[in-house]
Amino acid sequence: MMRNTLVILTCFVLSLYFVYINADLNLQENDINEIRNLQQNIDAYSFADQDIHPPLRADCDCKNGKCANEGEKVVCKCPPGYGNYTQYSCRACECGPNKSCIWIETGWFSSDKICFCNTGYFVDNGKCIADPCSSNPCKNGGSCAVSGSNFTCSCVKPYAGLTCETMPCSKQPCKNGGTCNVGKIGFTCKCPSPFSGTKCENDPCTSNPCQNNGTCKVDGQGYQCNCKKPFSGTNCETVLADPCTPNPCQNEGTCSVVGQDLKCSCKSPFKGNLCEIGPCSSNPCQNGGKCSVDGKNFKCECKPPFKGNKCEIDPCTPNPCKNEGTCSVVGQDVKCSCKAPFKGNFCEIGPCSSNPCQNGGKCSVDGMNFECECRPPFKGNKCEIDPCTLNPCQNEGTCSVVGQDLKCSCKGPFKGNFCEIGLCSSNPCQNGGKCSVDGKNYKCECKSPFKGKNCETDSCTPNPCQNKGTCSVVGQDLKCSCKAPFKGNFCEIGPCSSNPCQNGGKCSMDRKNFKC
Repeated sequence: MMRNTLVILTCFVLSLYFVYINADLNLQENDINEIRNLQQNIDAYSFADQDIHPPLRADCDCKNGKCANEGEKVVCKCPPGYGNYTQYSCRACECGPNKSCIWIETGWFSSDKICFCNTGYFVDNGKCIADPCSSNPCKNGGSCAVSGSNFTCSCVKPYAGLTCETMPCSKQPCKNGGTCNVGKIGFTCKCPSPFSGTKCENDPCTSNPCQNNGTCKVDGQGYQCNCKKPFSGTNCETVLADPCTPNPCQNEGTCSVVGQDLKCSCKSPFKGNLCEIGPCSSNPCQNGGKCSVDGKNFKCECKPPFKGNKCEIDPCTPNPCKNEGTCSVVGQDVKCSCKAPFKGNFCEIGPCSSNPCQNGGKCSVDGMNFECECRPPFKGNKCEIDPCTLNPCQNEGTCSVVGQDLKCSCKGPFKGNFCEIGLCSSNPCQNGGKCSVDGKNYKCECKSPFKGKNCETDSCTPNPCQNKGTCSVVGQDLKCSCKAPFKGNFCEIGPCSSNPCQNGGKCSMDRKNFKC
């Protein structure tokens, strides 16, 4: 009896627990597995009690499923798209095509399901639907969040739009000096006084406050009405007895009545029926500049970064950054973001800035370096090589450049493209003799022992070998074979050669030695 009471109380508590956890919560799979195991354990425990449930049947009747044996138990296996509704029945999940689920008790006589969704899907109203953020719809670094079955994007400034696809402030939509701010979807304009409207397009005169055909003019943070006679007042709503009271003449003009007409005598530089026309009347100051009268002219106080007499100059138009640099305004200054390899305040410094190409060569940028296109006949990395610099003309020939060719002017008797052909070109000097040009002839400087015009004569006659040495020619050289004790190229070195006799002693030969 105590055991049956425990089972009933446990089922009641779990039923209340399932009611709580199933309130549209997206449970993790581990949590759901624990719930499934706990419910199965309770079912097994309760059915094992003969007083409450009958024992498991061998002829299991599994509705919408198939019976299978698991150990000593017969269980009901459900097909895809179905979940265990009771121990012996399966119920359609209706979570989506081939999506599985688990049915859990939510009360004494009611059950609800928990859907198992694939990656990229989530549960919404008991269905597995695609996660709208899975395709990363938010552009330009925007963050995606699920909102029902749709998504919302949190955009990074300056981007906006449903998918952060626009830069609403890029075209400067705010007029009359308004400041553009990026909102969640579009832009908002912060308008300077007295302007208003979505794009700061409205001024105090937009609503035509001046009555009786009065002319409206923006004045500081408000407006001023130029009233026609005989009207006056802030909005030309009052009829005047004296048209000069108050003075309708603007800009310190003097009012007078001539006949039935009012006349204004204007101070320079103002003019017009009511002296209303001045240097600032045409709004000459552009880009939100503030106009003031300076003598007979106007003067503009420009909003950064604009400048010029009329604030018409945008520092980035035309682009001052050279070599495809990007111009931007930082504070009141222009800043250029340069592409490699360029640098400098205006990206003006590059590989060609130092004019590395010599002799009229044309410089161009090649990657991070420079490349020179040389004018003929110059060559080299910097066109620094002049063909005549190394003087290719031989034998004192004079080098010159004719068109794209090099030309040598030869001294006689030399000839050839490089004056290389002369009287010595045929090597007339024999036996190693050295040939040189002497006027219009050649001259041979013979190596010993040879002599003659072409060094053709053997120089062992007379014998150059001393101390009875024997002369012979070996190749192009003369060789002396010396008798002992003499030696040297010409047998000139003997025992007395070092003057061994001191104090004026006379040295003579004694066979192979000396004698003093």
